[in-house]
Amino acid sequence: MKQYIKLGRWLTLTGYFSLLFGLFAWHLIIDPPARNLISVIILFQVGPLMFPLFGLLNGKLYTHAWSMYLAIFYFIIGVWYAGSHDDLRFGLYVIFSSLMFFAGTLIYTRFMGKQLKAQDSG
Repeated sequence: MKQYIKLGRWLTLTGYFSLLFGLFAWHLIIDPPARNLISVIILFQVGPLMFPLFGLLNGKLYTHAWSMYLAIFYFIIGVWYAGSHDDLRFGLYVIFSSLMFFAGTLIYTRFMGKQLKAQDSG
């Protein structure tokens, strides 16, 4: 069970940080929007990723559980970007990163919950 917990944690953090740095790189370096829109786009697309940072780094079960919903939000953003021919590659990157983030939180939550339950009953 421990190997699944480590796998879930690794997938979660890899997907999370690839989303975080990928969105920053895309909007600030690769394809920056108009100067007056940068702060708004960064606020609405990168801002929500700041909420679970502390809990994910500390391996908190509850944070991993509700972060699944955040991963779904970024999956939708990736589909939105992939709908544009110009942003297809970036959209696929966001989709892949969000799916990795989602799978990691799912695996971690499931197996960590089982481990905690076994510790409480045993």
